[in-house]
Amino acid sequence: MSKKTAILTALCTCAGGAIAADVTVGDYTFDLDQFAGAAVNYRADGAVAFDGKEWDNAVGVNNYTIGELAHVQAGGDPGDQLSLRSTGSNGPDWFTMTFAVDLTIGGPASDTFVFYEITSSNAGVDPEGTSWEVSFNGGDFYAANTGVATFLDSGSLGPTIENVNQIAFDLTSFGLSVGEKLTTVMVRNLDSGDGTSDPDFIFGGLEGPLAVVPLPPAAFAGFGLLAGCAGVRQLRRR
Repeated sequence: MSKKTAILTALCTCAGGAIAADVTVGDYTFDLDQFAGAAVNYRADGAVAFDGKEWDNAVGVNNYTIGELAHVQAGGDPGDQLSLRSTGSNGPDWFTMTFAVDLTIGGPASDTFVFYEITSSNAGVDPEGTSWEVSFNGGDFYAANTGVATFLDSGSLGPTIENVNQIAFDLTSFGLSVGEKLTTVMVRNLDSGDGTSDPDFIFGGLEGPLAVVPLPPAAFAGFGLLAGCAGVRQLRRR
């Protein structure tokens, strides 16, 4: 590696320019870098469970599932499945995903947040798949059935052993605008009263690539200064 290439690499690394890790699930592709530093908080006095149910492998999608983002889980594998079970008098179970990186809502390729919920159905979206509601950036709650729900059988997802419901929310239709930052996503259970209100989430994320953050002008100025200094040293050696 040349000195010039090494300096550019260092500058890009300092500016957060990492190589993206992508995964395609169903109809969408996700940049897994969005989960860097992310966390999940949940209702501790409820019946939220991390069931460790296998999906595509023992640790989820490239090690990233909603369950594995949760804090201080017991056991060797913290769990690929996050279940919301309680709908009692103390309120519903809930969880909140908080992102630590800059998630900018872009155009059609990066404006949709997608959840994957395990289903027992073999043919279509079951009632449990939309028996919950979601809020983005602390805004209004929207029922899951206002998103676009699609049944995906395990055969369409590669080496999986689970059928899932894919529920997609175009954020520009749910209170956010292109160019706005996505910071939190909160989900809470709904009590349907018919035994179908314990959704089991396995993955959720913003589709598409992360917005590329350009190097600030000062970084390029610094690079020019470093290159200039290197040139001066070479002249002195001559």
